[in-house]
Amino acid sequence: MAMSRRCIPYTPRRLELRESTFALVTTAGVHLRAQAPFPLDGDNSWREVPGDVESSQLMVTHEHYDHRHADQDINCVFPIDRLRELAASGVIKGVGNLHLGFMGYTQLLKDFYERVAPEMARLIEHSQADAVLLTAGCPLCHRTVVGIQREIEMLGIPTVLITLVPENSRQMGPSRAIHPVDFTLGDCTGGPFQKDLQRKVVLDALKRWEERIEAGVIWDIEYPEYQRDPAIEGTGEIMRE
Repeated sequence: MAMSRRCIPYTPRRLELRESTFALVTTAGVHLRAQAPFPLDGDNSWREVPGDVESSQLMVTHEHYDHRHADQDINCVFPIDRLRELAASGVIKGVGNLHLGFMGYTQLLKDFYERVAPEMARLIEHSQADAVLLTAGCPLCHRTVVGIQREIEMLGIPTVLITLVPENSRQMGPSRAIHPVDFTLGDCTGGPFQKDLQRKVVLDALKRWEERIEAGVIWDIEYPEYQRDPAIEGTGEIMRE
């Protein structure tokens, strides 16, 4: 029987940040350029991304949010380079040997919650990851990503989500999350090539991961240096399912 959303899975962290290896899991439609693209409305398949992947080898297939920024800089939705920088500076121990990409606009929700999310969580369990950072793409993705987060937490791995649609994520009961206020969909960590801002957002997510506070709390954080792109202004409202 599926766990009630009112009961939020929560694994207390046992390690310090500097002792922890992080994996990335996203529902923003990220995959290797050499892999098959995701179907328009999803088929509940996921893509395994090797830990040593170069960010230039990654792309997005997702028709339900504007991913033009991620097309320029994948770190907007999949901050692999920012995590590697934090590992190199000793903030975290390392970056995992396996990451997962999913296209979270799925109409096959029963299969997703009963089969897909648990199977994705088990892949992370059997990887090198001690912890997981999650991101999402479209408004519906911000619900399905929490389904994966909950399954990972139930396997004993602490997680943190960067959500841009907190009302959708909150409905599912995220274990830990931050909300960069007023960020456009597709800019989970900031705009393309805004390395300092991206690093700041990821560091704030890691701080939320560190905090031993009540499960389900989402930190709303403002970043005055973030500039919305007028070319995609309002995407979060127009495409909200």
